Amino acid sequence: MDASPDIAVSQNTDSDAGPTGIVVQTSQPDPLRCTPLNVAVRRAIDAVRDETRALRADPTTDLKTFEYGKSQALLDLMRARALVAPVNYSNDLKADLAVFKSALEENVALLKLHLNAVSEVVQLMSRTMIDFDSDGTYQAPFPEPAR
Repeated sequence: MDASPDIAVSQNTDSDAGPTGIVVQTSQPDPLRCTPLNVAVRRAIDAVRDETRALRADPTTDLKTFEYGKSQALLDLMRARALVAPVNYSNDLKADLAVFKSALEENVALLKLHLNAVSEVVQLMSRTMIDFDSDGTYQAPFPEPAR
């Protein structure tokens, strides 16, 4: 079982300690403990915004370098997240997470736009190739005009 970072073991006999000698600390924001997660979130924001800017500037840009940067940011986030429980998030971290969410939403919307455009081009090319290769045997006849 995982030990919770919010519980501190103490051998003193203060009135705060229970019968087992364990002192339960109250959960409150911990800016010092949040520092690595703050840094990771800011790096992730930069990685996402870099990709978004590049896509806006040149829709044909190669996304491989951005893919690597975002993967690295995700790894950093996962590692830093293990250091602090959500109840201990500082106000700065909460603000950075809100900015990160906004940056991700913008990035996803732009990527969807590009994927939809690619899908339309692929459908058009596919239809053109089918029409070019077809001798017309299996095509539905045009309806005769109404009389």
